[in-house]
Amino acid sequence: MPSLSYTTLVTLPDNSTVEVQYYCIDKKLDKEERKTKTELFIQLHDCICTIKIDKSACKNPDALESIVQHKVINTRGHLC
Repeated sequence: MPSLSYTTLVTLPDNSTVEVQYYCIDKKLDKEERKTKTELFIQLHDCICTIKIDKSACKNPDALESIVQHKVINTRGHLC
């Protein structure tokens, strides 16, 4: 289970708003990747998307939210 979970509202290009949960966890990465990377899990309804990011980004809430906002907007809310 993730230790910290965040929630944000994302406004899509059509001006609709979606609520997204996200958290970082590195259990699925191999030992070498765990040194510098972590996985960002983004959940919208029952769809979950993962992105490998630098651990430093996961420690910065503003950078983390920015990544989530861009991913959800670029996929137009269709993470699956």
